[in-house]
Amino acid sequence: MLHTSSTNSAPRLRIAVPMSAKRARTTYAITRAARELAADKGYDEFTLDELAERAGVSRRTLFNYFDGKLEATLGGGPQLTQDDIDTFLAGGPTGEFVDDVAALVLGVLRASTEVPLERDDWLIGQRCFTANPKLIIAAQQDFEGFAEALIELLARRSGRPAADPEHHVLLGVLAVTFKISLHQFSSGDVREIADIFLDNLKTVRRIFG
Repeated sequence: MLHTSSTNSAPRLRIAVPMSAKRARTTYAITRAARELAADKGYDEFTLDELAERAGVSRRTLFNYFDGKLEATLGGGPQLTQDDIDTFLAGGPTGEFVDDVAALVLGVLRASTEVPLERDDWLIGQRCFTANPKLIIAAQQDFEGFAEALIELLARRSGRPAADPEHHVLLGVLAVTFKISLHQFSSGDVREIADIFLDNLKTVRRIFG
């Protein structure tokens, strides 16, 4: 199954464990194939045998990487590296709270896949989830648990309770900003998604002064 681990930093926070290049490529190939099949045929309509054939692996290999079809299609889910967590809790990387939370969000983007995603990968992902509402629900549940863990990290860094509305508002604004940035990227913006996100974050800060 996918190499992740839990941490005492916060509940339900997945820590990305470095993979070999071969394992990273195979993990990517399986999830890419699962999303292609879900987009083209529907999530309920393709079999594990079809997935293995499309990904170029054996059925047995599938279960060495993922627990099942749902996990393969969703991918590894949101993760962070321990280094990014430690840097954030230590007051970095910039020393400015909002910028450091934004850096943590981008850290999730980096840590959640060992193979850099191209524009086509994002487009296939969008087609996959749009065509299969049950996957949207599963991904949303996955993200909500991870977001709770991020809130705990923000609370530890700020010294304020996790229930402080500022933590939730900040994370919500960053999530919406990232969603808008992803739409721009998928719609043909030639910049890297991280650059789009950071530029949009500047716009948010300018709007709210």
